[in-house]
Amino acid sequence: MSDIRFAAASLVFGLAFLARVAGQAVQRRWDVAFLPSQDAWQGSSLPFPALFAAQVVILMIIATATLRMRAGRNLFGRRWVRPVAWFGVLYFAAMAARLAVGLLGDAGAFGDEGIAAGKWFTAYLPTAFHLVLASEVMLFAAYQRGRPRPSG
Repeated sequence: MSDIRFAAASLVFGLAFLARVAGQAVQRRWDVAFLPSQDAWQGSSLPFPALFAAQVVILMIIATATLRMRAGRNLFGRRWVRPVAWFGVLYFAAMAARLAVGLLGDAGAFGDEGIAAGKWFTAYLPTAFHLVLASEVMLFAAYQRGRPRPSG
């Protein structure tokens, strides 16, 4: 895949995450009817200011990586490709399992009380965006894996 296509895919993931961050911020400030409730956006007990700050940092990392991809520049050293790829795969698998457990729990597969009874498993909106972020991490690794080795 070309640098431009990697950058375009990164831009799509980044814009999706930006929509999530903006949606939660708008809902927190104005409580609008056309967005999910504030509760639906929150998947943990992390205070909103800390969550928002972390999300802004993540958006800055995505923006920087997207611009570097577009310019055909490295994101990180080659020795980091495998660890970043594994982190992305494990992160995606964990979030997919979280989603599956939550959905199966809602369907009654675990009874009324059980592992799926916790809010963390049924926080579908945050889980969906964790899948987006995990996909971005895997994209970073795939892009970097295809970069030529530096000469010299």
